[in-house]
This record gives sequence, C-alpha cells and structure tokens, in this order.
Amino acid sequence: MARDPKIISFSPAGQGSETDRERTSVLPAPLRSVRKEAVAFLKARLSALFDNADDSLFEMADRAASNSEQALFFEAMRAVRLHRHAMSSNCCQQLGRNMEALNDSASTVKARPIANFAIDSLSLVQPDDLEQTVALDSMVGRVVERNRQGLSHLAIRFNSLVKSPVDETSNPVGPAALAQIFVDALGEMTLDIKVRIIVLKLFERYVFNSIDPFYATANAQLVSAGVLPDLKSVAPVQRHQPAVNIGSGATVAAGQALGGYGAQESTDQQRVLSLFSELIGNWRHASGDAALSRVTGSSGAPLQSSELLGVLAQVPVGELEEGGFRRQDLRTHISQLLQEQRDHQGQRRSLDRIDEDVISLVSMLFDFILDDPQLPAALKAMIGRLQLPILRLAISDKRFFGQASHPARRLLNELARVTMGWNDQDDLRRDQLHVLLDSIVQRLLAEPTPQPDMFSAMHGELTSFVNTEKRRSDLLEQRTRDAEEGKARIEAARGEVAARLNAMLLGRTLPVFVVDLLRETWSQVMQMTCLREGPDSAGMQATAEVARMLLQSVEPLAAGDVGEREALNLRVRESLADGLTLLGIQAEQGAPQLVRLKQLQQSVLLEAGPAAPDSVQTETQERDHSHVAQEVQGPAALDMAEPEETDAQAALQAAPAETGELQQTNPMTGLSGDKAAPESISATVKPAPQMQRPRIPVMEVREPVLEESAAPDQALLAGDTDPAAVAWVEQLHTGSWFEFQMDPHSATQRCKLAAIISFSGKYIFVNRAGMKVAEFARVDLAQHHAAGLIRLLDDNQLFDRALESVIGNLRQLQAGRH
Repeated sequence: MARDPKIISFSPAGQGSETDRERTSVLPAPLRSVRKEAVAFLKARLSALFDNADDSLFEMADRAASNSEQALFFEAMRAVRLHRHAMSSNCCQQLGRNMEALNDSASTVKARPIANFAIDSLSLVQPDDLEQTVALDSMVGRVVERNRQGLSHLAIRFNSLVKSPVDETSNPVGPAALAQIFVDALGEMTLDIKVRIIVLKLFERYVFNSIDPFYATANAQLVSAGVLPDLKSVAPVQRHQPAVNIGSGATVAAGQALGGYGAQESTDQQRVLSLFSELIGNWRHASGDAALSRVTGSSGAPLQSSELLGVLAQVPVGELEEGGFRRQDLRTHISQLLQEQRDHQGQRRSLDRIDEDVISLVSMLFDFILDDPQLPAALKAMIGRLQLPILRLAISDKRFFGQASHPARRLLNELARVTMGWNDQDDLRRDQLHVLLDSIVQRLLAEPTPQPDMFSAMHGELTSFVNTEKRRSDLLEQRTRDAEEGKARIEAARGEVAARLNAMLLGRTLPVFVVDLLRETWSQVMQMTCLREGPDSAGMQATAEVARMLLQSVEPLAAGDVGEREALNLRVRESLADGLTLLGIQAEQGAPQLVRLKQLQQSVLLEAGPAAPDSVQTETQERDHSHVAQEVQGPAALDMAEPEETDAQAALQAAPAETGELQQTNPMTGLSGDKAAPESISATVKPAPQMQRPRIPVMEVREPVLEESAAPDQALLAGDTDPAAVAWVEQLHTGSWFEFQMDPHSATQRCKLAAIISFSGKYIFVNRAGMKVAEFARVDLAQHHAAGLIRLLDDNQLFDRALESVIGNLRQLQAGRH
C-alpha cells in the first residue's frame, strides 16, 4: 500500500519505525536480530547511566574543594540533563548504522579498531586528551579480557554473513566501537576533562559492567539461527586487509603495498613514545630533573637499544632483593655503568632520547607501584624485583606502553589480583603461591633480554595454578555462604514466628500450660513451616490459625455455644497432633500434652453452667481423678493444682462428731468407709450438683514470650550513623576485597565480601582460602567505616592504575607550568 501524500510523518529524520528499518535493511536475518538486541541493550543501559549521573555529579559537587569547581559540576549536571535524550538517540542510531555498514557494498566501512582507544593510537589525539584516552583504553581492555572468546566467536560468525571484514577490533558491537559511539556523542557537549572522566567511568559501570550477558545472548541468537553452531575453540582471527590494485590485474594486500601492518604499528608506537617524551620533557623542566644524557654527556654516538640492553644486563641483580630500585637509584646505576663503559672503551656514548624516556616512564610507574598502599608488602618486594626485567622488555618492545593486552602488563595485573588477600603479618614462606611467584621473578631476572612470549608463558602458568586454587577456595566459600544463609533463614523464621505469637499473647491472661505449649512446642512447628514454605505461604497461615483457635478454645464460653466449642476443641487437638508428627514426635509421646489440653478445654465447658450438656457434666463428675493424674505425668505435662474441696466434703467435715456415722473418709470421693451406706449419706449431706474443676495456674502475659530479632533497616534507623557511611555500605557488592581492623589497636587484615544475607542484613567476610573471618551487621559495618577501620581495596588493573596516575601527575605539572 503506497503512502498517502497527505499524511505527514513526525518521526525524526533518519529514524523510521522498526518495520521500515527491517524493510530497508541489507543485513541477513540473523544479524538483524543481533542489531535489535544490541540497540535495546544500549538504550536501556544508557538510560540507567543518565538516571544515576545526576547523583554522581551532585556528590562530586558536594565534595568540591572550591566554588568554581562546584559550579563546574553543577553546570555539567545541567548539560547532561539537557542532552541525555539526544545522546541516547544518537548512540542507538549510530550503532544501527554501523551494523548496516557491514553489508553495504556501496559504502566504505570505516571501522575504527580498538587501537583508537588504546595508548598505541595517541597520535590521533591531543596531549590534553591523553587522560581520557588512557581511561578508555583501560575500560575497553577489561571488557576484552573478560569476553575474549565471546568476541572472537562473534567476529567469526559476522565474517561468515557479511561482505566487510570483521575482527575483534572492528566489530560494531565490540567494546571499542561502543565506546567510540559514546565518546562521539559526548563530544557534542563542552565538558571539562574531570567531568568527562567521571561520565566515562559511569559508562563503564552501567554499560560495560553489564555487557557480558549481551555477548553470550548474541552468540546464542546466531547459533539458534544456524550460524556456525559447532564453533567451539577460539581460532585466531586474522586481520583482513583490502586488496590494492597495482596494475596488470595483479593485487596485493594493502599491508604489503604499504610496507606491512607491522611497519604501520611500529610508526604508531614511535608516535606514542614521542607524545610521552613531550610530557616527560615538560616534567623535567617543571621539576628540575636532569636527564641521563646530561649526566653521561650529550656528545658521542647514541647507544642503540641492543647496546643499552647489554648495559642493563650488568646491573647487579642481588641489589634487587630489598624490593627494587627507586627512580634515582636506577638512574644512578645506569649512569655508573655508562661511565664504566666509557672508561673501558675510551669513547663517550649517550642515550637515545626515546630509550631515556622509557627509563624515566618505567621508573615512574614502579615508584607509584612501590608507594601504593593497597598492595601488600610481600607483593611490593616481588614487583620491585621485576623492575629490571620490565625495563629490559620495554626497551626492546615498545608496544609495552600502548598495548592493553601486552603479556607483561597482563602478568603484572594478575600478580596484583591473585595476591589481594595477602596480609603483611602472614608467614608466606610455605605458601605455594608465594613459591610460584618467587620462581617467576627469578626466571625473569635470569633472562637478559626477556621477550613477550616468556611473559605470556608465565602468565599462563600462574593462571593455571590460580584456577586450581580458586576451585578449592570457591568450594569452601560456598559452604560458608550456604551455612550463613541457612543460619540467617532460621533466625528470620524464628523472628517471624516470635512476632506472630507475641502479638497473639501480649496483654492476655492465659493458662500457663497453653503459653508453654505455644512457646515451646507449637513455635517449632511454625518455624519449620516457615522455613519450608515461606512466611506468607498458606501453610504458615494455617499454623498461625491453629494457634489462634487454641487460644479461643480456652477462653470463657458464652451460653449456647457449647456445640461449636466442642467442634473447635476437636479440630485444635487434631491439628496439634498433626503438628507434633511434623516435628517427629510420636503419638504416644505427644499424648500427655493432648490429654492435658482436653482436660483444660472440658473444664472451660463446665464453667458454662446449666447450659453445658449433661453428657459433659456426667463425664466430668465420673472422671477417675487418679487415672487422669497418671496420664499427665509425662515430661511435657505441667503440674496441676490440687482439687479444691467439694461442697460434699466440706459438709461432711463440718458434720457434728456425735453423729458417729462417718469413721473414715475417702480422699477422692469424700465418702465414708463401709459402715456408711449411700442412703445414710444422702440423708445427712445433700450432694453438690457437679464436681468443681481443678484449679488451673494462669498468668498475665505482660512481656514477649519469644525473643524477636530486630529488622536490619530498623537497626540502621535506630543508630546514630553517618549517612555517608550508610551510603558506602549500600553500594558494596560481593567479591570485593577489603582491609579492616577489628579495633584501632589490632592488626589489619584483608578479606573478601563473600555474601550479603538478605534475611538478616549480615555481611560475611572470608579470607583468600574461603574461610569465614568476620561478620558485620549493616549498622556495625557503617559505623566501622565511619571510624576509619575498614576500606575498600581498588581491584582495577594495577598497571592501568599506575599509568593513569603517572599521566595525571605529568598533566598537572604541565598545567602548572602554563
């Protein structure tokens, strides 16, 4: 059906309906479903980002050190509010266009690889954007590391469906492309670098931290559509290079025509180091630091990198046992070695500027690492000894600074991650992980020119060992978690039952036997039902109803309700018998309690007076009291008061002694012995109409009979707790590592948050072996944080954290200079 020309579309340009996009799409059907899923994911996560951006920027403004800085954050809040919808729309549309470009033969796909976000592409940005680029590189690198196999499978499956070449770096739904889409949309706003970094961190938190399930879903969609369903192992994705026509019908790969990809990569690395050189040069001018070239003399031919490696091979390794060189110490050693070489060879040599800057940059990185308070002392000693092998590698392989997935960087990051649980007071001499790490360091020190492959092999060795240990600790940690959750469920059920029973009993005067029956026996039935079926289940409601009926069955009876009360009493006793069976109490064990309850209920019926049926009165009058007394002597029965004297007994005892008619009196019936005939008794004493019921001990319930557990949220409201500390506790998540002290005078220890028990509000902490070391209630943890006795450890990549810090310091010095 043709579109009516009189109908005007109010849709924005380039944003047709989903049906229109499907109709005009050039993508295969499987990729259209992936595109739809990707756009929906990005839209939802960006919405979460912008919803939380206001709070984050407001907190930054609240903590601002000056009025100008506060105004900066408030202005950023306003800008984000105004542009959020446009940014979200632009990002989703650009993602759709990038997907369409994969199969659009009429257009040239301009897929920018991940290098645009790594440090090896800093030639494309200005020095002022270096901090943003490093932050992006770290974000993308973390996603790639977590989803290496999923991204590889997506690239292989995309390549089987589209015309344009796709690899892990040019994938339109890969982290690099998504980050670039967001950065481009963010560029529409003029934001200070501080605000941009904050927004990028929010992008990582609300988009990248939730992206792993999306990659799994995308692969599953393609598999269900029949796209390479048998793809199991990760095959290396070859970089596709378009062919270039060189005449006579012959073509060669673009990399070959331009001198090869490796040559281009080398050029990029040189530009990266040149950019670092500019920052380091500014730092030298600002700090007054003297370059090594001046110390050793600027005249003479510069040392080649291979010659410098030979000089570094002479650095005494034994001096590294104390934890590594500081920057000046390392420079002093290199200066002395160059001086010795000049004296030995009789010629003055200088350092190449790039190599000298590499030495300075590596030294700065290790100075940060060795000063990092988050690292345990034992790890600092090991990493300090790695400074020399890392320096040798950085000189021989300039990709070290620009490649986020470089094996040496991955090894450093893994070292920090696996030793997060080390305590300074631990004896690590017999720790197998410590033994392995010490072996790795020794082997790297012994290699004069370590290569990336060597670091990669050691990273694999360490990962294999850690995975084995992790399976053991995870098992123990799961047992700890299950035990704590079970304990919390029991406490929650006990508190629920206590609250219900206390509400029924408080303020009432009841027989002691009934109170004890509910408190000691029926409460256990209710707890078991609550654990099995839940506090709001029908079974729980039924057990509570039985407790209410039990109380009703011992209440005073109104005239005319005897029949209904008898039926109620029967239902109560039957329900109690079923509940005792649920607890595993056999019928003969529970019989004394049921007999006692029946006796109590019948005594209530007797108090109804003449309205009570004759059958009940007769049954009560003719009851063998001695037999009943034997029945209630079981362990669950309560002591009964002695029966009061009947009117007949009182009359007989008050009779004149001269009648001589009563020689003995039966203590149970009040009748005399054989000498007194029934007729004579009737003539002497008028019998009472009925036997009075035994005296039943009663109690007024003024206090709760069962202890109730306070709700976690109520505990927080009741305590005088710093709101900032409460907010800190609320944002914690399991798996994070902490350093804490039980009190200001105790030693610090490291532990991981293994579980947050929702039933009790308890926070359970374990050590690196998975054993429980501490537990805190929510309010206690908040007060601990407010007192400065616990802090969250940064689990970001160690090398990325160090690089960001060094670049930030260089930027500050540069800004101060201007």
